[in-house]
Amino acid sequence: MQTLLQQTQAYRLIKTEAEENRLSHAYLLLFNDARNLRFALKSFAKIIFSCDTGGSQEQKRRARLIDSESFSDCLCFPAADKKLTVEDAEKIKEESLLHPVESEKKVFLIADFSEANTQTQNKLLKLLEEPPKGVVFLLGASSVFPVLQTVLSRTKRLEILPFSSEQVAECLSRHYAEKYDSQTLALCAACADGIVGKAQDMLEDGYYKTLLSQAFDLALTPLFKLPVFIKTVGETKYKREFLSLLRLIFRDALFIKTQGKNAENYLLLRAEKQRLAQLSKEYSVSALLYAQEGISQAEKQVNFNAVFPQCIELLIANIREKNTK
Repeated sequence: MQTLLQQTQAYRLIKTEAEENRLSHAYLLLFNDARNLRFALKSFAKIIFSCDTGGSQEQKRRARLIDSESFSDCLCFPAADKKLTVEDAEKIKEESLLHPVESEKKVFLIADFSEANTQTQNKLLKLLEEPPKGVVFLLGASSVFPVLQTVLSRTKRLEILPFSSEQVAECLSRHYAEKYDSQTLALCAACADGIVGKAQDMLEDGYYKTLLSQAFDLALTPLFKLPVFIKTVGETKYKREFLSLLRLIFRDALFIKTQGKNAENYLLLRAEKQRLAQLSKEYSVSALLYAQEGISQAEKQVNFNAVFPQCIELLIANIREKNTK
């Protein structure tokens, strides 16, 4: 994950500002990866304390302490797996008045700020606008929308955009290569919308296997059985991941349909060649091509909170209609 972060514009920006001694007093890091948000904040804190690239024994010590959230001049809020509270805000205000112990700066890491309620956010407004000398705030948020406009106006925004599926796959390979094969890693990366934490959850929880099986069943189920099956699939909480897998299935089936023996070089689901071959026989090229467009439309509808069972029912109906023309 550290390797990916170092490639981002946000990382380079704060590193440049730290090296040129022109750090802002408060940053808001937007990173749509709740699982890795805290890690990202600590990585950025290491830049401020000049210990992001190893170096001397002292720098390595500071880096280890920041990772373990026990460095005296780098305070992390709230407690792990908790939401920021008014009590936390009061503690931050008190701690900010105390001088740094080991360095010239005192850094406060706050994740996930977007989950804090309005009262808690308001409690920190004055401190964010006029912090004590040497104090730097790094607020992390997985979404910008719940953050008050008054907070946004008092912080410098840093944003980490979704990574490419190739970048996510490489990151997964560095951490999981001994446990999962490369195809599984590539599959989860392709379905994660550029979010490493989502890919990690898919791998570790194993639910991608169930979703993949359901996606194949949906594509291959006879019309008269679809209503019952759609009702079951429609209850999944992994809506976007399900649609991503469905996209990959129709994509690979299209390659088999059009590339023949050469399709092997393009398949992401090589372990599913039998079901892919069945799918490619069942659907026309025009239907398989339309599936990509139809799934994109379904994803947009899901983003706007459309009823998921209706979305996938309409999607499959439209693909099947293209198949009859």
